[in-house]
Amino acid sequence: MAADTDIIIYYNEEFIKKFEELKTVLEEEDRPKLYRFLLKEFQFIFKLNQYYWKQIADNNGRDFLKADEEIRQELMRPLSYRQYRMIERSFSPWQEEDGCVLWSIWDFLHDNGKIYDKKVMSPAEVSGCSMILENVYSCLASNR
Repeated sequence: MAADTDIIIYYNEEFIKKFEELKTVLEEEDRPKLYRFLLKEFQFIFKLNQYYWKQIADNNGRDFLKADEEIRQELMRPLSYRQYRMIERSFSPWQEEDGCVLWSIWDFLHDNGKIYDKKVMSPAEVSGCSMILENVYSCLASNR
């Protein structure tokens, strides 16, 4: 999950590989396989999101100060306009039928190709990704 600590998600080679595998699994349209893949490879995002909220409440995020200046700047990055639209799209009931809800997790992380220029996932992205993952899991668990 992280290079220096377990509290920062780095967009390193390992993460990008899992991200690109996600696209392959989505293209297969095998819902049970997608569900298992997300649980195995992306479940840690939920746990980290909970950790962030607890740490911010307990110590105002001082753990982030251990990162170098460039990483701290990236940790402050807000969501892009496109990422906000992906969150909105993932919760649109009429989008579920054509698979948009399922693809919203990949689209959110991809962020129009920006994932390849980022170094870390900001807390805002962790939180947004957690919301989308929750909705994707719900969609996958439904009988539709």
